[in-house]
Amino acid sequence: MATTKKGFTVKITSDYPGWWRYNAALMAGCFDAEERRTEFATVCSHVADVGAELKEPPADMARDRKITLTTAPCDHLQLYVYIIPHTLPSGDDIDATQPFDIELTIAYGGRRVNRIVRKINQWSGASIEMRVEKGGAR
Repeated sequence: MATTKKGFTVKITSDYPGWWRYNAALMAGCFDAEERRTEFATVCSHVADVGAELKEPPADMARDRKITLTTAPCDHLQLYVYIIPHTLPSGDDIDATQPFDIELTIAYGGRRVNRIVRKINQWSGASIEMRVEKGGAR
């Protein structure tokens, strides 16, 4: 079976005011219908080096920061999302620090197939792995 002519677009957004305190990386292994890898796509949003402990967001940082990964035509993905804090919360009470939401929007061939909201720990960030099919994530 031939690889489809449509590809995926994965976007990460967050309304969290401290979203600027995190670097984000998306990586995807792209596969055809026979489970053969056809591509490996990556995108990274690097704000600052880990441990930078910035006091405020960089002046050139957009308030509505979006990270977008677009793939070549493929049948499905193995998606990896990494959210890495470079600046930790200002307080030191870990129990009082609430997780924040990120939103993953997944489109296939220009049509949205899934919207996933994930809670992110402000101290540790996140490492997320999921299989993404043409009909959405599993």
